[in-house]
Amino acid sequence: MSKLILIDGAKGHTGTFLIREVLKSKPDWKIIATDLSVEKRNKMMTKETIFSSRFKYMTEILENEKVTFVSSDLTDKESLNNLLKERKYDLIFHTASLYDYFAPLDLLRKVNVKGIRNLLEIVRKTQNLEKLRFIHWSTCGVYGEPKYKKDNKKYPIPTDETVPYNPPNNYSVSKMEQEMVLKEYINDYKLKAVILRSAPILGPYQVYGIFHLFQIVNKSGFGPGIHVYPRKKRLAMPLIHVEDLVRAALFLAEKDTAIGDFYNLVIDECFQEDFLEYVADLLNVGYFNFPIWWPLYKLFSKFLFWLNSRKEKKARKLNSRPPVDLSMAGYMNHQYLFSNKKIKDLGFKFKFPDYKSATKDTVEWYLKNKWLESEY
Repeated sequence: MSKLILIDGAKGHTGTFLIREVLKSKPDWKIIATDLSVEKRNKMMTKETIFSSRFKYMTEILENEKVTFVSSDLTDKESLNNLLKERKYDLIFHTASLYDYFAPLDLLRKVNVKGIRNLLEIVRKTQNLEKLRFIHWSTCGVYGEPKYKKDNKKYPIPTDETVPYNPPNNYSVSKMEQEMVLKEYINDYKLKAVILRSAPILGPYQVYGIFHLFQIVNKSGFGPGIHVYPRKKRLAMPLIHVEDLVRAALFLAEKDTAIGDFYNLVIDECFQEDFLEYVADLLNVGYFNFPIWWPLYKLFSKFLFWLNSRKEKKARKLNSRPPVDLSMAGYMNHQYLFSNKKIKDLGFKFKFPDYKSATKDTVEWYLKNKWLESEY
């Protein structure tokens, strides 16, 4: 059945993959794609200007004859009105956000929080809310580090979607506030929405976040195999392959039982030490097994976090960016362990269900296309 759909954030990593997936699996759907103009995006997405010569390969999909691109800006209501007033959509996929751990909170709130309110207000005035479904991209970061239940051996049990908010950084704060705005429209206007809480994303073309870890291991020539003891303290590595993320979005968009609910999008349980050893193997670099007592590891990671904070302060003074954003360094000593049981119980099948399949597909693509050679 033909549908008219809107995909915002269409020039981003997830947005471009979502367009590809719709073209492949829903060929009768008509796609309206939107994002900032080139000039506005280059100014806003400072993390992307480093890779500007490479981004053209992502956005070529917007030239497909089945895709209509219309520029808009979440902070500009008039541009949103022009995008929505003449069309009645069946589905809106809200992938657009400022995903940047280095961005200040006021800018994140302007784009992510005020932006979704602007969008939903225009949606409320122009669309048929009885018919429309709204699929929203959030993050597992809204949980922060939950208080985990333990099994009989005192190992933490992956947490589900019911744990309370506890965002650990400015980006996650803005995503939490986004969700709260969306809940207003679900409750007050009966908007049929689904919220995706994604783990950190990996996959071809990705150039921020986990990409930096691959690049550091490749450049340094070794994988840091830190094995924490006692073993119940070893840290998880939450991941999701971008293809599974967009496949899950389409799956949930057509499930009546998903309306008004939240879903973690994350691979099966994975630990940092196993992930890093596998990355080193794929990149054909050295790997050392370094056992460390948990209290010493925490002390060491806090020291590295402090060093990173100094680099970030210096970068802000120089109007540049640090090699690794400070909030990313925070992953070093926090336990982020999330369950994917809820979406599996609904019938979703992951294409990349574990860290090996997801990482292999990603790293082999980077090597084939020489994306790990240099960031500058």
